[in-house]
Amino acid sequence: MRPFRAFALALALVAALVAGCGKNKDGDYGAEKGEGKDDGHGHEEAPAGASFKAGKGVMFTPETRKILGVEVVDVTEQKLPFQLRFSVQVFGQKHHHKLNELDHSGCDVHGSGFVSTNSIAAIKPGQPVQILKGTNTTLAGVVASVQRATAFGEAEIVVGVSNAATVLKPGDFVPALITLPREEAVTAVPKSAVLRTSEGTFVYAVNGDAFLRTAVKTGVESGEFVEITDGLLAGDQVVTKPVQALWLIELRATKGGGHSH
Repeated sequence: MRPFRAFALALALVAALVAGCGKNKDGDYGAEKGEGKDDGHGHEEAPAGASFKAGKGVMFTPETRKILGVEVVDVTEQKLPFQLRFSVQVFGQKHHHKLNELDHSGCDVHGSGFVSTNSIAAIKPGQPVQILKGTNTTLAGVVASVQRATAFGEAEIVVGVSNAATVLKPGDFVPALITLPREEAVTAVPKSAVLRTSEGTFVYAVNGDAFLRTAVKTGVESGEFVEITDGLLAGDQVVTKPVQALWLIELRATKGGGHSH
C-alpha cells in the first residue's frame, strides 16, 4: 500500500475508530465494542478497530492492522559508516589560509565549514569530502585542515576541491559530506521507523499486542538506516509503517477529546 493511501486511511480511521466517548472504565481511549447504540449525541458509536492505553500503546484489531498495512522489523546491529554533513562557504579570491601543500595539491577552490567539536574526533587532513552542487552534481574534495578550537566552541574544517573554479564561486554555500567506515557495529533501525516531534524523537516498539511510543536517541544516518544510541536493544521490534498513522491515532485518543463533529 502506498504511503499516501495508508496516511489517508489512517485519517479516516482516526475519525471513525477513535471517536468514542474518551476514556472508558479500563483506561482505554478509543472505540468501544458497541452494538450500534445511540450515544446521546445523535450518532452511533463506531465499532472497535483502534484504541490506545497509556503504558501499553496503540492497539488494532487484525482487520484494521491489515487495512493500515502495519509493518514490523527487528532492531539489528550494523556497521554504519560515520557521516558528517555540514555547509561549506567558498573562500573569496583574496582569502589566504595556511595549508599543508600535501593535503591540497591540485585544488583550485577552497572553502570552510563549522561543526561541533564533538563531531570531528575522527576527521583528519587528507580524507575525502563530497561537495554537493545542485541535485545531480557531486564534486570530489579533500579535508585540507582541521582547526579544532574557535571562540564559539566549534571546529573549522577547510576543504579543497580540484577542477571546480568554473562551478564554485567565492561566497557560495554548498552542502558537504564526509563518510568514514567504522569497525564496530551499532544498534540501528530503518529511517522510516523514527518519529520526530516537538516532544522528542521516538519509535513505536512492539509491546505484546500493542505498539508503544518509545523515546530514543539517534546517532549517525547512513543510507536507509539510523543509529540508535539509547532506548532500544538489538532484538527489539519496531514499526516501520505507517508510523505517522500510529502517532495520529494516539494524539486523537489522548488530546482530541470526545467526539469529532
